Amino acid sequence: MFNWFKKKRKGSMTIIITVLSLTIIGACTVGTDEAEAKSWESEMNQTKDLKFSPEATVRLYIQLCKEEKEWIPFSDALEKIDALSKVEAMDLYLESYYKKVNPRDIRDIVNGVYGIDLEAVSELGAGKQTSTYPDEVLGMVRQALDEEVSDEAISKMEKVEVMDLYWEAFDGEMSGDDIRKMINAIFGINLAGISGLEGTGVALFSKEQWISHYKNDLFVVHTGADDVDVWVYPTDHFKKQTGLEGNPRELEVALSALGFEYSEEKEALYYANPTGESVPDNFKGQTLGTIIGVIKENYEGLN
Repeated sequence: MFNWFKKKRKGSMTIIITVLSLTIIGACTVGTDEAEAKSWESEMNQTKDLKFSPEATVRLYIQLCKEEKEWIPFSDALEKIDALSKVEAMDLYLESYYKKVNPRDIRDIVNGVYGIDLEAVSELGAGKQTSTYPDEVLGMVRQALDEEVSDEAISKMEKVEVMDLYWEAFDGEMSGDDIRKMINAIFGINLAGISGLEGTGVALFSKEQWISHYKNDLFVVHTGADDVDVWVYPTDHFKKQTGLEGNPRELEVALSALGFEYSEEKEALYYANPTGESVPDNFKGQTLGTIIGVIKENYEGLN
């Protein structure tokens, strides 16, 4: 699911963990044997299927130790980390920074917690259509540039550049909510909503990457590069559990009320916004809510 191994980073994860381990020893141990404090590193290396990236997990561990003002056994901390929602993990991760986070930090945090590569979205030119940037985004970009720039000129900027300028113009330190609002406005990625998908049985593939994906998901909501169209189809797990090869009738009926129709080309239920613009957040929410409702009513326990 995660993308942090796709790009080469400066230095290895081993170096990162070693440096951060020294931070833990310095900040979190009170009268604790240094060897005992370091043992978390070997525990982490033996842990499979971390919920978040290794670097994010270390950062979250550091912050938990800081809050407790003492060293916490890694296994105990990992239970707390696994219980965090993605929004909670993101906010805790942000608290681990001693200074105001910069845009690159924010993109790393989003990748580490959500497994979403915002730089890849920007490079693809995917996500929310630039022609539909809200006035707030346009205003923040102009404020950062301190000049009158046309909507067209802003629409031609890479999304990461728009994000950098938005951050530069922001008055004060950004909270987690502020950051999530910014990312949704620029990239069309609703991090708060995505956090709520865990355990629902609905996977989301968008911007040419998995946005939310768990092994027991039952249906996939797949959007085009600019979020103009959406298609819905069952996962292999659903097919195996039910013996069905396509979407169940009850889901077809429920989504038809939102304008979805069966597409032979996609072999899925399909909807395209007739305006040619990115589908709005409320439509995405209705679609996800409808699918989750069908799962709860008919397929509870399969996910």
